[in-house]
Amino acid sequence: LKLGAKLGKTKKKIDIFYKPKNEVRATLRPGLYILRIRESGSDKLLTFKALTNIKGVWEEYETRIDKVKEMQKILEKVGLIKVFTINKIRIPGKLGAFEFNLDKVKELGNYIEIGLIAKDGIKAQNKIKELYSKLSISEDKLERRGYGELIAAKMGIGSDGIK
Repeated sequence: LKLGAKLGKTKKKIDIFYKPKNEVRATLRPGLYILRIRESGSDKLLTFKALTNIKGVWEEYETRIDKVKEMQKILEKVGLIKVFTINKIRIPGKLGAFEFNLDKVKELGNYIEIGLIAKDGIKAQNKIKELYSKLSISEDKLERRGYGELIAAKMGIGSDGIK
């Protein structure tokens, strides 16, 4: 807040993750993807996320959906498996070009997630590191894996080929 950040309204979010049946326990690697259904109040979204070869950088596409239960049935009928659910309380915020979230993740604990939309993932990550430094958060505290990756690690699913 001292740097000029603005906070949004606290929201509860439920994320349900789906993967292809043959990749449920597969080691995470570039090219693998997940589909996520997110419910947050009246917002319902379907997101496609593909892991790139840069740690912490995902290719993402998102669209609104009307009926969560129907979308779940569609995903299951095309052979996707529900692998886990993430429940979180989120306070969103903005600081210049940065978007951030103060998250209390039921399955993992408390986090601050900072994002920057950019074409160059490495430059964006360097700018995010600079912001963490301004916040007096040391680099050894940085976690570039997403919540899905962290839960996958808790499930014993490894990562391979990610810089």
